[in-house]
Amino acid sequence: PTPTALTAPSNCWNWRILQESCGGHRKYRMNRIVARAVAVLSCRGIVSGEMEIRCMKSGLMERAEQYARQGRVKDAIRLLHKAIRRGHASLEGYLRLADLYSRIADWNQAIWALRHAHDIAPHSEPIREQLVEALLNGGQYEEAIAECQSWLHDSPDHPIPLENLLEAYVGKRDYARALAIANQLVRLQPFSPRYRMRRARLLQRLGRSAEAAEDYRWLVFDSGINSLEVLIFARTELERLDREQLDLLLYLILDDSEFRVRFLQNPVEAVRERGFRFSPVGEAILEELPETVRTTLPNKRRYAPYC
Repeated sequence: PTPTALTAPSNCWNWRILQESCGGHRKYRMNRIVARAVAVLSCRGIVSGEMEIRCMKSGLMERAEQYARQGRVKDAIRLLHKAIRRGHASLEGYLRLADLYSRIADWNQAIWALRHAHDIAPHSEPIREQLVEALLNGGQYEEAIAECQSWLHDSPDHPIPLENLLEAYVGKRDYARALAIANQLVRLQPFSPRYRMRRARLLQRLGRSAEAAEDYRWLVFDSGINSLEVLIFARTELERLDREQLDLLLYLILDDSEFRVRFLQNPVEAVRERGFRFSPVGEAILEELPETVRTTLPNKRRYAPYC
């Protein structure tokens, strides 16, 4: 047909919608031509309504993507909502909405979009993971815990819901339950430096310095990891824990005569019996400490009996 034959008739109600869907700018000229052709052919009964809907949907999605690339996030969100209101809801659309809402830290709306996506694909682990992360970012810890527990009911040893459950308990400052999850993760992957690090930090929060030192000692001397950042952090924390334990140890030496005698005989074994855990560097310091104690503490006067 000639170009004039592709002019939409006056009774073609969907022409305006198709034109709006595919944009009015010069760069969308080809889309407008396609939209016009589809509208005319649809009115004449040559193409199906399904093809028409696909054109409208793809046009809105394309414009939304263009806005997102330009940084016009709110405009992209508006177009995606328009597509949903017109009955073009899809898994792709909800996931894109969740991503855009996450960009502007609107976690309530991101959670809304992800819940709809999860309803469409209930067995998708990536969507479930995104939903839990959005709940955590939004501070909705109780809902995150419930979601993780539901996930763990189906997969009891899955590391992703266990990690997120740990984060949720930390967010609630429930460090005892967080530590229980960290212990479970370490049992599942005993050679994971990340899980050992998380457990060590939780033990420190709970004031269990000796157990934290054990994990830091493993990270520094036995894990064989190549991450310089983790090694520096673990070594720094281990040195700090050595100093803290040494301060407590000095008070114990002064106040507990029985322990003092045992410490002067075998310092490393004596402190281990009392639950202290030092690094190899700290234990080397302990070996030299008895001599310092002997020279520092005042000698008791011994009086000879009178004749």
